[in-house]
Amino acid sequence: MSKTLLTTLALLAATFLIAQESDADNWMMSNGSLEGFVVGNQYFTLVSDANLREASNTQSGVITKLPIATTVEIVSVSTDSLNLRGVKLPWVQVRTKTTGKTEQTGYLWGGFLALASIQTPNDEYTPNAGVQYLTGVAAYDENKHQITVQVRCAKDNKELSKCEFTTNGDLSYYPSFELVFDSFKKVKAILSVNYYYPACGYPSGNNLLFWQENNQLVKVLETSSVSDGGVFYDSEEFILPSQRGGIGDHIIVTHDHSEFEEQGEDFVRTKQSFGIVLYKWNGAKLVKVREVK
Repeated sequence: MSKTLLTTLALLAATFLIAQESDADNWMMSNGSLEGFVVGNQYFTLVSDANLREASNTQSGVITKLPIATTVEIVSVSTDSLNLRGVKLPWVQVRTKTTGKTEQTGYLWGGFLALASIQTPNDEYTPNAGVQYLTGVAAYDENKHQITVQVRCAKDNKELSKCEFTTNGDLSYYPSFELVFDSFKKVKAILSVNYYYPACGYPSGNNLLFWQENNQLVKVLETSSVSDGGVFYDSEEFILPSQRGGIGDHIIVTHDHSEFEEQGEDFVRTKQSFGIVLYKWNGAKLVKVREVK
């Protein structure tokens, strides 16, 4: 490794104690959470051929099958629910909002709707123009407090790619979804997916996915963070090449751990450690290059 790169890492270890802001363009639209759906809001179907039913149960008749990324508006939220793979969500009455087609009203299971979505403008200046990126939950393990997240890419109501992975989470967590375009070889887009709960003591995992030129969507990295106010925090953050302090073709992961004790009216830091791991993208996977503690 060059002396310049080693010097950069040493400086990062001494100075990067906060999350870095991205300078890249991105689009983000968070639609809801696992706690409930909002009447009047618009959502997108997460799966292909989602059954739009006459009533809020699996025995009722199917009005039609909705393709992936169909726009729907929530009319009402039923008191009836369905549990699939540990995910218990209500049935929702929806109205389709497809341009140029007759509106239809029926019931969808909540698990068939994206909890967060990103849609890129359909113009000549935007990479992957007109693509919709969707995320939701496919399974939940209550004993392990883990959720299986699904992420899908679609265009013109056709699925282009999908990925499922397990991460820390609960059915009360909120989705955070971000799209970034960066300079990694053979990568069309980068997605950051984080299901989190805004309270002390709840761990969350921020997952980095690469959508590659061969249309494979793969999880390449996961960072985790947890804190308890006045007691400790343990935080991992990743830095992409386009972000401040980033290095071309590399991802930097910073790890900051601090512990505190109450002394009088103040909390005093009693322990702190900081480290950095450097990864390089070789066109197929991330490879650990260097670790500094």
